[in-house]
Amino acid sequence: MVFELHKFKEAYDALAKQQELPSFVALNTDFELDKINQESLTVLRAVRKTMMEKVFNLLNFLEMLLNPVNAPRTYLPFIKAMTGDEKKTIDSLFSTFGTLTLRALPLEIAYSEKREASMIKDIAKTWSDAKPELAKLIERVAAPADNGAKKERSYYG
Repeated sequence: MVFELHKFKEAYDALAKQQELPSFVALNTDFELDKINQESLTVLRAVRKTMMEKVFNLLNFLEMLLNPVNAPRTYLPFIKAMTGDEKKTIDSLFSTFGTLTLRALPLEIAYSEKREASMIKDIAKTWSDAKPELAKLIERVAAPADNGAKKERSYYG
């Protein structure tokens, strides 16, 4: 059987009306639901898992900023210039999204359409609420400021 995204979307939209979920189009904007490429009898589980994939990726990124032991050199300028407020923001975001992942774990064990729908709503709301902070953080990571202070390089021998 060939996967057809429009049929998956129709199935989701029917469930979205029933469960009062965000539209497929709205979720696709933030979570790229159009990358789902397999038929599923548990449509809401497939949507939730795709959404959680983005949350997991974000958590890994935040973890790397908080614990930069093996961080790629690309991020070192930001990590070195990170302020206390930025660290608090990262901690807060990490806690928020970490809690979300822990709440999603039981859904891996047993499928419940109602619980999947509730989790989809929670993920969408959490993401939407955190988006402005995330955007500022990502902008800062992409273009770290110098903090105006040049560090003196010297040799201690």
